[in-house]
Amino acid sequence: MMKNLLVFFLALAVAVAFSLPCFAQDQVEGKVEALNNATMKITINGIEYLLGKKAAQVKVKVGDMVLATVEGNIVTKLSLLM
Repeated sequence: MMKNLLVFFLALAVAVAFSLPCFAQDQVEGKVEALNNATMKITINGIEYLLGKKAAQVKVKVGDMVLATVEGNIVTKLSLLM
């Protein structure tokens, strides 16, 4: 019984360790190089991201400087920088 419990918690710890990077948030600041509202994709500093629903509602255009909160490969928050 104790061995089964130990194996379970070890497996749980490994699963959590591998899933943590998926939940990491990054802040990306840079220039919008491409924007496709139809496919909900944006390119900032040469890296293409998917736009989340909230981020897609922000009015930006190519050439704008932005601050983006990125989770995985999805921009969840987007704001214009002046």
